[in-house]
Amino acid sequence: MSLTVVNWNLQWATPSSKRSPEILCRIGEHRPEIACLTETDADFMQSEGFAICSLADYGLGLKRNRRKVVLWSKKPWRSASGLGRAVLPPGRFVAGETDTSIGPVTAVGICIPWSGSRTARFGGRQRQWQDHEEYLDGLKALLAPVRGPRVVVMGDFNQRIAAKSNVPVGLRNKLREAFPPAITVATADLEFGGRKTIDHLAITGDLSADRLCTIDNITDDGKLSDHFGVVANLSRTADHREPSFVE
Repeated sequence: MSLTVVNWNLQWATPSSKRSPEILCRIGEHRPEIACLTETDADFMQSEGFAICSLADYGLGLKRNRRKVVLWSKKPWRSASGLGRAVLPPGRFVAGETDTSIGPVTAVGICIPWSGSRTARFGGRQRQWQDHEEYLDGLKALLAPVRGPRVVVMGDFNQRIAAKSNVPVGLRNKLREAFPPAITVATADLEFGGRKTIDHLAITGDLSADRLCTIDNITDDGKLSDHFGVVANLSRTADHREPSFVE
């Protein structure tokens, strides 16, 4: 028995976007039970199941129905929260618990800010990489107590996990340190078209990523998104009590 999870940054696709039917088709081919969509619309997949969203304000004012993170499930969510902690830059976190084919799973959806988040160029006052660094510090505090069972952290990490990167070394270290020993980033080596992913999935030790693959973001007419999608089949490796981690 396995659980299929999809993680994809949709570059602000909405239900009425021309590219959305094909996006939904490519997601649907994998028949996920849980999906994490970043830079999307609050209603993008809601008609097909149940969605919980990060807070609408991610630091640059409200923009229609945009959300930095949406978690979708075939079954209803419990203990849902979009708050994170005060130390996290706003509007980039949502977590909840839902029933799946491998039992209850706690999903944590995140969108770590990119280097220019809320800098002067984009109407803010932060310095380059400041939001990114503060988010990683907050995420470390948030995840520190997590031991499981069955916790999946996924979303846009805005970093490739690679020896060579344009991300400052200190921030590459902070990304690794944000995850406690109980959680492993399963997608560290995943790539598509010669590019390593920045959209990741991390799991507690009682889960195994038996299969990882990507969703092609290219069509004959152009791109569905500037990110390719990530798909994982997860199975249980050990028995634990029901999930207890919620923010």
